[in-house]
Formats: sequence, C-alpha cells, structure tokens
Amino acid sequence: MKPEAVRLFVYGTLLEADVCQWVFGRQPEGKPDVLPGHVKKERSVAGRYPEVCPTDQPGQGVSGRCLELSPEDLQRADAYETALYYRAERTLASGSRAWVYLAAREQNQTK
Repeated sequence: MKPEAVRLFVYGTLLEADVCQWVFGRQPEGKPDVLPGHVKKERSVAGRYPEVCPTDQPGQGVSGRCLELSPEDLQRADAYETALYYRAERTLASGSRAWVYLAAREQNQTK
C-alpha cells in the first residue's frame, strides 16, 4: 500500500464496476475481505441502499472488498455516499483497519 493510501471497505453499490468508474474515474485496487461482527441489510437506507449493522451473533460477517484509495478518492466516496452515511474505522477479518460507511441514523442514535 502506498504511504498516502487509505483503505475503504465496500459492501454495496461501490462493488459495481460502473459505479466505481463513475465515482473514481477508474477501478481502484482492492482485495476481498470481511467485516466481522456485522450483518448486511438490503434496501435499509432510504428504502433503496444497503447498510451494515453490528450483531452479537457469533460468526457473522459481511463480505465485501477493501479498496486502496487516495485521500482525494476518499473525498469522492464521501460525496457519493451523501449524508445518508457516515464513515467509521473498523478492523476487517484480514486484520487491516479500513473506513466503512454506516447508516447516518446509527450515528444519531449513539449521540
């Protein structure tokens, strides 16, 4: 990983090649990974988009991809995800720390 690179775990629309091309102007490098201790809920955000939620069920995890991005790419991803999501750091099954987008209402509930 390049020194200025950041990691972003994606599990929804940013797994789609055409969406990545639109957001980043290219296909970012990345590897499959898992976000442990979470479950994925489809069409949960605005009745259309997925979210990941913590769970206390052992062995649960969400499959996705850990992308290597530039800080500028991460800003593009923030703009794409809008205020419906916020970014938080989590540890993936690989042991890597990465940003992941969580539903914004979760953030409001923890305040």
